[in-house]
Amino acid sequence: MALAVTDPFIRLPPELRVQVLVSTGCKASISRIIQASPTMLQQYVAHKKSILRQVLAAEFDPEMRQDAMAILLFPSRRSSGDKHQHKHLCRAHMLAWSKSQLPDPFRGNDDHLVGQLNKLHDQILLFVEDYVTKATASLPPQEYLCLPEIQRPSTEGHLLFKGLKVTPRFSSSNLTSSERRRFVKAFLVFDLLCKNNTFAYIPSKRSLREISNAEYEAVGCVHSYICSLYGAMLAQCNHADLAAEFDPISFTMKASCPIPDTLFFNANVFAPNLRLLSRDFCEDIGAGFSMLGLDRLADFLGYDMAKPNERKALDKKLQDIWKFGSPSIFDTWESYLRALLSTKRKYKNGYESSLYKLLSLKPKEKLRYKLAQERAWVFFDDNRFYLQESTEQQTFPSETFLAEQSAKKTFINDWFDNLRDGKD
Repeated sequence: MALAVTDPFIRLPPELRVQVLVSTGCKASISRIIQASPTMLQQYVAHKKSILRQVLAAEFDPEMRQDAMAILLFPSRRSSGDKHQHKHLCRAHMLAWSKSQLPDPFRGNDDHLVGQLNKLHDQILLFVEDYVTKATASLPPQEYLCLPEIQRPSTEGHLLFKGLKVTPRFSSSNLTSSERRRFVKAFLVFDLLCKNNTFAYIPSKRSLREISNAEYEAVGCVHSYICSLYGAMLAQCNHADLAAEFDPISFTMKASCPIPDTLFFNANVFAPNLRLLSRDFCEDIGAGFSMLGLDRLADFLGYDMAKPNERKALDKKLQDIWKFGSPSIFDTWESYLRALLSTKRKYKNGYESSLYKLLSLKPKEKLRYKLAQERAWVFFDDNRFYLQESTEQQTFPSETFLAEQSAKKTFINDWFDNLRDGKD
């Protein structure tokens, strides 16, 4: 009797309960409902496969399904025989992708493939939620020093700094279906570029899929976010202190190095030693690691940063990969994208967000453009997730504002330099 009072869903017929779960269109929303309602939990467990199929089918349009299958079914080196056979299989695979001939996971009864797609979707959503948490923060560079809680992912996750919970993670259930799809689509394309990270795998007779400039910018935002995660990992491995980095009265920190940028998080600042190890003298450390892909990134994030020995192990792992491994240093994500996709500035396909149309930032604007990527500008329908602007704090600052901030920072840095020199 108590259950009937506390759980209103018990009054609904079973088929209607299933419709309610499917109609949410979002796995995060479903998770919240089944946590709150024992009745809906029972219904979900009984019809999980069917519910997931319907929700995922609504989340993935035909192009996204092909991108996901290209990632999940990409030929592995271990099962491809020798190097030449592997190259042949990869080219055939990418040719099938370019012609939209890869399997559709929702046709037939391939539960294993749908399960793989669901795991990929979960992985991407965790990154999306982490990205949005940082992009909409009051002080983004501070949040960008943190890492997502990936060891025990849940609907109530946090951003972590050396194992300590700093900020509750944003829930993807708060995004509209269009916003969520823009994020997932961009992450899929970027991860596919990482899988296909050599021009040897690109078939000569291929069709270039046309994408809008907004979609191109979205992939660039994902790349910028992935770079920031490597910067945060290296920062936490190398004695960074969250409070000291942004404490305006931390004399010891200020007297030893320039003040941190309160507007933009630069991943390369926290990896000075890697430049010395680089055989190629690459300046962009984050970009070098970023093309390793989402699976490798998730492996690195699996280290327990609360433990000094694991931070040390991760630091050594990253140094070894940088020195002896194969980060994509010479070819950027843009070069791989242009080999597979075609973009024209005037081409539009309905994926453009209102915020993207409103701002229309260009790469030549440099810092302003980087700040917009940090703020995930291209994905949102409006500015509802950002804090209210003031003259002192602007979400998308003007060139004049940035010039003034740069002058202030230079003045303060010079003041501390003079103070330090006087002590010496």
